[in-house]
Amino acid sequence: GYSGDRIEPALELAEHGDIDVLMFECLAERTIALAQQVRRKDPSHGYDPLLEARMRAVLPACAARGIRIVTNMGAANPQAAAERTLDIARELGLKLRVAAVTGDDVFDLLQARGHDFTLMDGGAPVASLQARMV
Repeated sequence: GYSGDRIEPALELAEHGDIDVLMFECLAERTIALAQQVRRKDPSHGYDPLLEARMRAVLPACAARGIRIVTNMGAANPQAAAERTLDIARELGLKLRVAAVTGDDVFDLLQARGHDFTLMDGGAPVASLQARMV
């Protein structure tokens, strides 16, 4: 799938499918880059723009039927996506546990530990591109 897929098949599975887990696979390299740009402008965002609509559509059926949802719609900000999903669940009157997998954005950590990265095609430090990197 991709971020812009129709929601109807997922809703059909949530309401009537013989499933334990509903997966939303929504990332591609371009999607992550766009999400990073959004996150830079607003640190509370950077997740899939359709996350809210998708969660509102499937959370009630998934909660009622004990179906877990696994997704990479968190994109550049999985923690914010998890928090927003939990907010939506509360708005819908659902008591759910929501988790986020984080830790893949290690650039700042490596720099803080003194790792110096250089560009192979000129020797400039990668940090010189940081304002333009996504």
